[in-house]
Amino acid sequence: MKPSHYNISFIRKAIRLLVLFSIFIFHVLFIFSQTNISGVVNSYYKVVEIIPAKACVRLNSVAGLARLQKVLLIQMKGASVNQTTTLGFGDTTSLNNAGNYEVAVICFIDGDSVFMLHNFLNAYTVTDKVQLVKFAEYYSANVVDTVKASPWNNTTGTGGVIALNVSEDLTLNAPVYAGSSGFNGGAYLLSNGICLNSPFAAVNYYYDASSTTPQSGASKGESVYDFPASQSGGRGAPANGGGGGNNHNNGGGGGANLTAGGKGGGNSSSAGCTTELHGEAGKALKSWNEKKIFFGGGGGAGHSDGTPTFPNGGGGGGGIIFIYASSLTGNGYKISANGRAGATALSDGGSGGGAGGTIIMNVTTYSGSVIIQSNGGNGGDENDLGTTQRCYGAGGGGSGGAIYFTGLVPAVTISVTGGTAGLEYGGDPACNAAVPASNGLNGNTISSYTISQSTNSASYCLSLGPLPVRLLFFKAAAGQTNIQLQWRVANPELTKEFILEKLIDNNWSSINTIPANDLNEDYNYIDAQPIPANLYRLKIIEKNNTFFYSNVQEVILNTKNEHFVIYPNPASNRFAIKGEISAYTHIKLFELTGKLIWQKTQLVTTNRLIVDLPALTPGVYLLKLNEEIKKLVIR
Repeated sequence: MKPSHYNISFIRKAIRLLVLFSIFIFHVLFIFSQTNISGVVNSYYKVVEIIPAKACVRLNSVAGLARLQKVLLIQMKGASVNQTTTLGFGDTTSLNNAGNYEVAVICFIDGDSVFMLHNFLNAYTVTDKVQLVKFAEYYSANVVDTVKASPWNNTTGTGGVIALNVSEDLTLNAPVYAGSSGFNGGAYLLSNGICLNSPFAAVNYYYDASSTTPQSGASKGESVYDFPASQSGGRGAPANGGGGGNNHNNGGGGGANLTAGGKGGGNSSSAGCTTELHGEAGKALKSWNEKKIFFGGGGGAGHSDGTPTFPNGGGGGGGIIFIYASSLTGNGYKISANGRAGATALSDGGSGGGAGGTIIMNVTTYSGSVIIQSNGGNGGDENDLGTTQRCYGAGGGGSGGAIYFTGLVPAVTISVTGGTAGLEYGGDPACNAAVPASNGLNGNTISSYTISQSTNSASYCLSLGPLPVRLLFFKAAAGQTNIQLQWRVANPELTKEFILEKLIDNNWSSINTIPANDLNEDYNYIDAQPIPANLYRLKIIEKNNTFFYSNVQEVILNTKNEHFVIYPNPASNRFAIKGEISAYTHIKLFELTGKLIWQKTQLVTTNRLIVDLPALTPGVYLLKLNEEIKKLVIR
């Protein structure tokens, strides 16, 4: 039997309502799709072998890893230094592969082997602490309690890094904290009371810090040079780590990053042990045109033979933070990789502060009081307690760290201040002239930074078979006279083209075709001819000619400068309200005669409200939202 015109019309309307209803559900989910995050959000893996020809790393574990995940590959140590027991001890003769890093995408996992989508940019030496860090990836993220790095562990060669990849908005309602998560400060060890004084003073630049009978040199701060136990103590600064104070009660030096730390304060006693042998300052590293990044160096410990009132040693250096986000709302909370302050002392040597770490910001827009810090830790104070003719050294300040921005330096609060030198006070006037500690130097802020990431596709990965294209997001937003559409893919080199489609007269119609660019993840299009209700979807065609569709995006335009719109209208038992909606919204429904037939008061937290109605007789009604009235047609 031939269907009637009424049946065809009814079917079309039912389909339209079904489509709109599915869109409503999608948007309800979208409103609440922001993920709450806190604590340690990254996973860390020790690299046990690298196979460059296959863009492959072998790991101690692959638990939690998957194809198309973004990861960070980074070598923490491996520098060569001057090892003579002279003032030049610890001068970097070669960084080798220390500080090399790159962001990569996983192509395939086979056993303990992880293959990357692109060939490696850099060389790595697995014996020098290479780790792989899995990025924490979100569409939208809300930091509800402190996001922090797992502290660096020199035994496992892992930790100390925060890596966030947020496709859309990152909101801070708590800090992002990698303070004192980098290289460790020199450990506190209590020496026995034997004083090594001239001419038998502990004049060397390195000793074994574990020998405490007596301890000739306090523990050095950790650095990119992985020194042996025989060099673990003493005043010589090992690359960017601060030197430890020598016997007797000399202060430790501050750690360094790309600028130098501050030297420790010296013994200025006029009786007893009087030899001045302060801990040397951590030495600045070279970034090789910003291609290398580092933890902040640890501060050196102050020499101690008294009561261990403050047994904390040198301050730890700041860790490393990577943040990718389209927008960042700070709300006054900090993103920080500060160095820790060195321990204070009572008639002993104060300890050096740790250096600030490294922060890399790949963010498009900033709002809401954003604070980014990579400050050096202060040196520890020394209280001489007025002891007759005994005056000892305070700790040196750690240097400021490095903060990189992929664009121009934004109008946010930025700090890379070097740590201040510890103070020596309470000294006997009969002591010799004080040998003060010094401040760490301020760090660096770098703009227009290019993150190390290869774009050279790995042939071995391609031989393993085609990978699916990963659509990170597709969104539509109303402009003043147009609609702006944006999308991002994780692996554009696998994409052939994008076809943007719009629902016109109940049919999906192509409005533009955009070829993919192997090096471009972000795409956009402007619809200059919008209609009141606009529905869009994106067709993604891969290079192997397979394709898939995005979720549908909709934009309802307020063409009459109304405070809110109702859709769909006509409606059945459910509709949506979008626009200027107060927190406590009063909704009333009247018959055309003015008779009130239904009302509701609802708490609203967004500019969108979905309303469920009771069963009503089809017809025309008046909907009153607060003080504004619109017609609503019920089917």
